[in-house]
Amino acid sequence: MTPPNADARAECSDQDGPSRIGPYRVVDTLDVPDHAEDARRRLARDDRTGRVVVLTLPHASLAEDPGYAVRFRAEAENSRRLTGRWTAPVLDVAPAGADLPWIAHDCAPALTLPAALTAHGGPLPESTVRALGAALAECLAVAHANGLVHAGISPGSVLLTLDGPRLTGYGLARAVSLDAGRRAGVLHGAVSSTLPPGRHAGAPLRPHDDLYALGAVLVHAATGRTDADPAVLPDGLRAPITRCLSADPAARPEPRTLAREFTTSATALPESVRAALAAQAARHPVMVPLAPPTDPEPVGERSRPSRRAVTLGALTGAAGLALGAAGAGAARAFNDGPRRSRPVPRVRGTAPAPLWRLTVDEALVRPPLISRGSVALLMSKKVLSAVHLRDGKQLWSRDDLLPTGDLTLFDGGLFLTLSGTEFSVVSVRTGKVVWTERRYDGSEGRPLFAAVWGAEGHTLWFLAGRITDGGKEEEQVVVAYDVARRRELWRTPVPLTGGTAFAGQGVLHGGALLVPMGTRRLSEGPWSYLALDARSGRKLWRRSYQSVSSDANNIRMTAPGDLLISYDQNAMQAHDLSSGERRWRFTTEGSLYTAPVVRGRTLFFTDDNSDTHAVDTRRGEQRWRHGPAFTSTEPMQYSETALSHTGRMVFQRNGSEVDAFDAADGSPRWRFAPVGSGQQAGGLSGYVTSAPGMAVVVNGGALYALPVD
Repeated sequence: MTPPNADARAECSDQDGPSRIGPYRVVDTLDVPDHAEDARRRLARDDRTGRVVVLTLPHASLAEDPGYAVRFRAEAENSRRLTGRWTAPVLDVAPAGADLPWIAHDCAPALTLPAALTAHGGPLPESTVRALGAALAECLAVAHANGLVHAGISPGSVLLTLDGPRLTGYGLARAVSLDAGRRAGVLHGAVSSTLPPGRHAGAPLRPHDDLYALGAVLVHAATGRTDADPAVLPDGLRAPITRCLSADPAARPEPRTLAREFTTSATALPESVRAALAAQAARHPVMVPLAPPTDPEPVGERSRPSRRAVTLGALTGAAGLALGAAGAGAARAFNDGPRRSRPVPRVRGTAPAPLWRLTVDEALVRPPLISRGSVALLMSKKVLSAVHLRDGKQLWSRDDLLPTGDLTLFDGGLFLTLSGTEFSVVSVRTGKVVWTERRYDGSEGRPLFAAVWGAEGHTLWFLAGRITDGGKEEEQVVVAYDVARRRELWRTPVPLTGGTAFAGQGVLHGGALLVPMGTRRLSEGPWSYLALDARSGRKLWRRSYQSVSSDANNIRMTAPGDLLISYDQNAMQAHDLSSGERRWRFTTEGSLYTAPVVRGRTLFFTDDNSDTHAVDTRRGEQRWRHGPAFTSTEPMQYSETALSHTGRMVFQRNGSEVDAFDAADGSPRWRFAPVGSGQQAGGLSGYVTSAPGMAVVVNGGALYALPVD
């Protein structure tokens, strides 16, 4: 068979699409007949400049689907953020409202991987496959480091050019809805061939899913087969590709490791493929120079190799796929090599590039605690450490300060850490213990420290109990303690609250400390608060809220307007804190398992359907709601909600990624999928914390600082 050539068909058929697309005139096809693919790829000429480009168009079966067109264009805009020497540079994207979405890449002449196999007459040599694997792994390393899941690696998305492979197709699998996949059997088969078992087109794809797709593509390059069966591979390729195709995401290799393993010093591009590329270049030469040789390169244009450089590369392979130790290898440091001067635009829907990324030895067990907007305290199972938010540099690390509960921040750059019945005050900047309090140990008639109720300024409020000689708790007190002067301010007896069942649910509100009054048996009776004057400990009032359950598992919080907000299964309600009267009730389709956040008069939360809501706290009316970006087959989606420091963005952390919405109207802003390892390899298991000017995203032991606001 010969490589595809559309020159004999000056006019394209309806199946193949129009002969003119935007400013481009289609001159050739890169698709291989009878090869199921995820999109159509064409060579086209811009008659204004004479430039020849590679166009990616929707599969014919989806060209008329308006929903897919929107998703296709959104992913195309997102692909502008992809960088790296083996990523096909984006020249242009179809404007909003175009009848047919498209994306133009500056990498012609080029052959898709199936077309290269056709030109070669069969599977590619092992050296070519190894070099291809190294280049694609480097692409993934760069993308994943910036929180991007490619979600579009397929045989057709890999282009072979005279100066190396180029990866296209960003987000194509993500853009396909389940309905579209069922309607288009060929498309569904092409997409699903590079998806791990159990995944489906339209589901949230994760960084390690890209590794599976890479393995499937390399199987195709090495065997010509579309099924991802490593058993048919040559011996030299079987081990690394088998790991890519592992059913366990944690067993798939990291892209950087894979790139180093795939390096080869052999000339990788076969003569038959170079000849096919040279023939394509001869058929479709650049007709008009892009600019006079003496003119400076315009900002935003990718530098192109000279025709002489391309010829030398075709003859020697040094500018092509030869990735060995001589200097052209993809296994070199990933920030080495040529860089494009084209700035990456900030496009709506595109996550910002991280300011920095930090990897710690163990997964964090608590969200980062931000001190004065400049330092993050990080807690794993074995280590407590501090990181400077400006640059991600570690300030200190200690393995002897791990608390038995949460950390508590105070003014003056101090924090409190608990260890049994004693607590220590520590410097945020240095990690040095300032002093340790041991007087609340329950001995010799002293109260026994039980739980922190709240902290503000230099004052700590905590619950303590008095224990009888027989070990029975006979009284509880709330203690106010000045950590700056290291002395007790006051203590007030309170009714027994059922031990520490309500630890952490004390609330500072309007100058009062609200102490939850539980019962000896959980879920018995309504929820009650005892209000104490925060400065003196004087009892102010006690209220019960008849329709609010005292079950310790239910969610409760206070909000501006003297409100108690509670959530029980599918119903959220607001009560007047002072009078106990209910003001409104709001119902949802999904249940709430994580705490809402409030800013001003708006309450934000995400239910287990991955629907994010904004509710007016004055009237209990919905301001906006945004559904999930994908249809899930899982019975419950565990999602958490956070706000940016200014309150302009709402973050939803789900099992795959972080989605950002405009807090004013709920419109999507961007998606960010951090890389994980070990148990976090298959998705996102972490936190989102806000600091001035940034959001800190945690996935296991990986931290990313994203510029926001």
